[in-house]
Amino acid sequence: MKKKIQNIKGSMLVLVLVATGLFSIMAMGAISLALLQQKLNIKRVVSNQALHVAEAGVNYYRWVLYHDANEYCNKEACISDPYGPYGPYNYTDSTGTIVGQYELYITPPPMNGSTVVDIKAVGWIASSPNIKRTIEVKCGIPSWSTYSTLCNSDIRFGSGTEVWGPIHSNGGIRFDGLAHNLISSSMLNYADPDHQPSPNEFAVHTHLTPIDPLPDGNTPPLNVPIRNDVFMAGRAFPSPVVSFDLLDGHIYDIYSLATTSGIVLNPTGAEGYHIIISPNIGIANDQLDVYRINSITSTCSGRETFGINSETFLNTYTVPANGIVYVKDHLWIEGQINEDRVTFLAFDDPITGNTSNIILNKNLIYTNYDGRDSIGLIAQNNVLVGLYSNDNLNIDAALIAKEGRIGREYYSSFCNSTYYKRNSITIIGSLATEGRYGFAYTDGTGYQTRNLVYDNSLTFIPPPHFPTTGEYTFISWKEN
Repeated sequence: MKKKIQNIKGSMLVLVLVATGLFSIMAMGAISLALLQQKLNIKRVVSNQALHVAEAGVNYYRWVLYHDANEYCNKEACISDPYGPYGPYNYTDSTGTIVGQYELYITPPPMNGSTVVDIKAVGWIASSPNIKRTIEVKCGIPSWSTYSTLCNSDIRFGSGTEVWGPIHSNGGIRFDGLAHNLISSSMLNYADPDHQPSPNEFAVHTHLTPIDPLPDGNTPPLNVPIRNDVFMAGRAFPSPVVSFDLLDGHIYDIYSLATTSGIVLNPTGAEGYHIIISPNIGIANDQLDVYRINSITSTCSGRETFGINSETFLNTYTVPANGIVYVKDHLWIEGQINEDRVTFLAFDDPITGNTSNIILNKNLIYTNYDGRDSIGLIAQNNVLVGLYSNDNLNIDAALIAKEGRIGREYYSSFCNSTYYKRNSITIIGSLATEGRYGFAYTDGTGYQTRNLVYDNSLTFIPPPHFPTTGEYTFISWKEN
């Protein structure tokens, strides 16, 4: 009997030892798991902190670009290929304690006029320098070609007009078509010159049925109806002014670039220049054939008709590396580009108050419509289509009329029994005009069909050295 009891006690001891061992193993596993989880949590916290440090780096450099849009080296000796690193720079908290560090890699825009800057920031915290996070962003300044149409005065878009890009005017806008993007004005209300009698109306309004009511006197007015049938993306007024006066300084800067590495054509002493662009397939730069215009077609009812009577060939150039062709005279231009980017300016001396025009009578087109091709036309006065223009005219370009307007003069059948009325004009690009634009008149003269097609690739990749508006904004953000 005693032996049996002893066997039972021995068996219990074994069970206790086994249970104790299992418990110890489980306890050690739990402790190890807890320690591992703690390490993972610490690593996750450190990684998140490193991400915040990297984010601080890209925000810092956007701040740098805000104060100096052409600073790509953080005021240090520039490093190229692979454009960095600059730093490391300390990231401190509110007490001045160094929390972490970051390095910057800055890729400036290409020389052809894009405003897009690539910023890469690699961040880590001081206590764990081996745990790093990387953020890559693209920043760009919207250009004037951001707008499908930009105007410095009152403007009207007639019934049947369909516009895909944003429209802004520093004056009032009457819009009786269909807008797929935002329509904005810098005014609160104005007297529409096409509405008689002319009480003050909304700065952006429509006369499509039902006609907008008159402002209720509040600032801003509270009775603006939602018109999705006209303003699909809405309307905004008043909005900040886009200053045409700032163009003066910009043109001086472009002229300086033209004299150093672009093309400058001095006054002809005749009527102006005629440039024909020819695409050089497989060659780096397209060809520019330059002619001096000796005489032009006669006026009609006091209006220039802008046809070319005689001209003399002068020279052949290629599009310069910086893409600037500066003409100190009137400019007639036509042709086709292929994988090239160029801005033509017509500005005689002095830059302000003169009357150089750009004339478009024949097609000026791209080969590629994916952003590789880009043409800018900036006129001191007007960008005009003459009397003797193509029946179906195609213009692929961003247009600016600094002190005049974009459009076609009024030509009656008295001027020419054929050319006074044209079929269609299609502009793929953008328009910026001091005065009211227009290619047709209410009596049926001019172009019967007007197609204004917005090129959204121009927003951050405009023609070379095109004027910009606003500040650097984030285009894309990703963690690498």
